[in-house]
Amino acid sequence: MGCQLWEVVGGTKGGILVRTGKDVKSDECSERLSTGALVEELEREGERLCYRRLSGTGPSEGWVSLRVKEKELLTKASGIWEVVGGGSKGGVLVRSGFETESSALADRLSTGSLVREVELQDIRLHFRRLTGNGPETGWVSTQLNDGKVLMSKVDASAYKSGAPAISRKSPYDGVELKVEMYNDEKQWSYESFPAWVPAAAARAKLLRENKPYLPIKQERPERIDKAKPLAPFQRLNPKQLEEMSKKNLPGCFFGLTFPKTAEEMKSSEFGAEWLTKAFHAAGTLPANNRVVNLVRAEPLPTSGFDAAGGAAMKMFLTVEYEKPDPELHTELFCKYPYSFEEFPVARRELSAYGDADGPEIAVQMFLTHLFPFRTAKFYFGECCRETTNFILISETIPFSKRGRVENGKIVEQIDYEPYQILPVPGKYQDFLLSDPAEYYCCLFRTMGQLAAWDKQGRYDDYFGPAQIYTETEFAKATADQRKVFTTQQLEGQRQAIGKVIDTAIDYMKNVIPNMVSQEMLAGNNMERVRNELLEIFPHFTAMSGRYQLNNPDYIAAMHVNLQADNAFFWRDEYGNLDCGVLDWGGFNRAPFCMLFLGCLSGADPEVMIGHEESIIRSFRDEYHRCGGPKLPVEELLLRYHLGFITYVYDACTWIERDVYKQGIPKEEMRTWTGILDDRFQSAFRVRCRSSTVINAFTVYHLRGDYFKKTFEAWAKGKGAAYISEVK
Repeated sequence: MGCQLWEVVGGTKGGILVRTGKDVKSDECSERLSTGALVEELEREGERLCYRRLSGTGPSEGWVSLRVKEKELLTKASGIWEVVGGGSKGGVLVRSGFETESSALADRLSTGSLVREVELQDIRLHFRRLTGNGPETGWVSTQLNDGKVLMSKVDASAYKSGAPAISRKSPYDGVELKVEMYNDEKQWSYESFPAWVPAAAARAKLLRENKPYLPIKQERPERIDKAKPLAPFQRLNPKQLEEMSKKNLPGCFFGLTFPKTAEEMKSSEFGAEWLTKAFHAAGTLPANNRVVNLVRAEPLPTSGFDAAGGAAMKMFLTVEYEKPDPELHTELFCKYPYSFEEFPVARRELSAYGDADGPEIAVQMFLTHLFPFRTAKFYFGECCRETTNFILISETIPFSKRGRVENGKIVEQIDYEPYQILPVPGKYQDFLLSDPAEYYCCLFRTMGQLAAWDKQGRYDDYFGPAQIYTETEFAKATADQRKVFTTQQLEGQRQAIGKVIDTAIDYMKNVIPNMVSQEMLAGNNMERVRNELLEIFPHFTAMSGRYQLNNPDYIAAMHVNLQADNAFFWRDEYGNLDCGVLDWGGFNRAPFCMLFLGCLSGADPEVMIGHEESIIRSFRDEYHRCGGPKLPVEELLLRYHLGFITYVYDACTWIERDVYKQGIPKEEMRTWTGILDDRFQSAFRVRCRSSTVINAFTVYHLRGDYFKKTFEAWAKGKGAAYISEVK
């Protein structure tokens, strides 16, 4: 028997009051259940409802009143559809318009998602996504021409979520950190350091002593109650994006307009007065204080050896406050989108094809105070869905000066003090790290902490409660998602995939051969990799999809791109490396062995061959110490390696999709002398995509027949229930 679905229609301050118990005098939850949220009825007594949240924001479970003084707070849901088709493809195809000839969106709407009906015309449904993954809005077909049902209208009075039992374990089993101001063992005082240092030292002590590090209750930042929920993503076509991105419209979080460039930031329309208003709105500046002077608004370079990343423009801000306060940073860091006029390709890719900016700001506002490590302090964020413009302001991390670099090596050695933030390399510049393997182990320990605290329920109010199921239950529930090919389909896809791989091989051999090792260029080494990929490709979905999802122990909230340039490092008084984390775009709950791929894509092949297991083990050990299950390293490596095989192909797709769209003539690229060529290092996106595919092919080649044998053994054993069928 199913249960009733309800929708929150009332409430002030962005939502309705939630209590921990049935009694209206029981404790209030710290967050409200957002207006528009969809919930599942767990229990009902009179006008009191115990719910499980399916969409929206607020407590994942709790008790609410259906009405107050005749005013309805929740109504029985209607117009809800569930995605029941597309299981073998990861979901159903979404198009931008009603017409089936309109452009297809990059992401599919995942099977099992719940959506709200916006408009229904015959078998075409205009939707807004409530749960699951995929586009926030778009058009889908409710059935195929052959009658196969893709979307099923939900009976809201008898909904069966299929969600397994939820763990009731308290997310607050930890003990408060014992922060001390003096280290007797090292005779080291923390008195002169900022507050984050003794806290970092206390965490490091737990690690040295191999003691548990579990979450405790955290004070709720004022900004969470001030901000409105993130509005649904709006996908704009290139013409719309070009026109709308020029406008200054209010954002969805605080309703403020905001600057789009450094020049606008310095203008009389914005400047110090606007910063004061923004920080007050976000609750990050006391009401009795204000910004009195914007001293600097300096854009960071978008090209060159020290280009400041590729996902957005960045600038440094220097401000002065009316009342100086050690808790307020005067050096700030600001992210904002590329100008369409100056960077049309990058702006289209980043703003028109997917939603990364809004969720990144949401994570900064709503989650970073819950993380088990240091991240940059949030000051303000705003996002306008109509224009795709956004702004994110945080503290500036004071990276130290790097010693002089010659021929890719640091030849000027600088001694850094304990807790001094070390210089950071750019993306795919691991040659600037003193010991890359040490840095990757540090990053993976940090990811282990992050994932473990998700297992402790730390982020449930943001993501909802995690599902719990066995591999047997998962295999049975998803049996109809097993991919089935006809021989004709298989041959057609093999040709298409082969063409993509051939483009990448031609690029490496004939366009940038000076970037590639002589061993990789010799003989048919690349072609061997190609042939093995074409032999394995029918099972890519099983390897990177269903098998990775079959055990919730391997699924947790994770940073999707934690390379060295998205972190900041220091050494403590023992000389041990530690780090904080930056850039939260794409942060989500997902199979983490697949997300390891993005984190390691910039690692040199020699590092991966020599240190791969120790890097993965660093994650495993910390994941367990901080509250996650203890996982076998062998299974972690298997899942990572299965994903790696599919990742080699994914790396190939970026040559046509991105590298060649940067407009650099092939004739010029052929003259590049190597990875240290200034022209190559200056072309940020080309540097990143090229290094990814070179590294991927090289690692695959250097492991000989390892990946093929790994796949074959898996397909005959653990993967037998997941691999594709050919008819």
